[in-house]
Amino acid sequence: MGFIKNSIKCVRRFGIFHKLGYGRVWVQSKLFPLPPKGKFPPAWTAAIKPHGLVALGGELTEETLLTAYAQGLYPFYDKHPIEWLSCNPRMILFFEKMKLKKGLRPLIKSNRYRVTFDTAFDQVVSGCRNREWTWLVPERVDLAISMHKHGLAHSVEVWNAEGELVGGLFGVDMGRLFISESAFSSENNTMKIACAYLNCHLQHWGYLLNDVQAYGEHFHRMGYEEIPRNTYIKQLPDLISVEKRLGKWEVDDQLNVGQWIPSKPGSQLS
Repeated sequence: MGFIKNSIKCVRRFGIFHKLGYGRVWVQSKLFPLPPKGKFPPAWTAAIKPHGLVALGGELTEETLLTAYAQGLYPFYDKHPIEWLSCNPRMILFFEKMKLKKGLRPLIKSNRYRVTFDTAFDQVVSGCRNREWTWLVPERVDLAISMHKHGLAHSVEVWNAEGELVGGLFGVDMGRLFISESAFSSENNTMKIACAYLNCHLQHWGYLLNDVQAYGEHFHRMGYEEIPRNTYIKQLPDLISVEKRLGKWEVDDQLNVGQWIPSKPGSQLS
């Protein structure tokens, strides 16, 4: 009886157009119990394009999030049940293709802004959350903060001359892959400054990809690109096979982000 009631709720919630796709995913989620009890259904079963729904439900924990990221999934979560998605295509950055536009490089060189890593994680998450709609519900914020305390999640902070936090981003380290989760700006181009500092360091540290999941025009202008989901998933085992940089990250004073030429790794060394 409970199965029937839940099925009816599923159909009513998502409407006639999506009922078959969501119904199939709901059944798959029962056949493949979500971690930590079982595993996610295979990503190729994604039901809705372009941001394919793979599974519904489960709990949001460090284990489930890391397991999902390792399989090319991420949670879309503003209320229960959690929707586990696998974007097709996937938007990523190959660091050598990063674009520092004409106005951005002089702004970085001007020293008008100060950039730090992992000094105000909670404030960055709060800045990312401060918008009309957000997936950063309290439970998701608590998880991000917990992962930061365990050295798994990291933030980039951009400060103005008055010492105010005016831009930043945060994400999760997966080995040679960084999962960017959210970013914000309260002054022009400060999010781009945060991206430039992060990607410059990631390239220097031997990372291969920065993943922002879904298409964003502002990322596209910085050199991020879309690749097929299957291509992304095939690369994941190698990307996550190395140890993470656990603990607090710090800006490397030896790196000159203003003179960094992404297509020439090592150019950021002063």
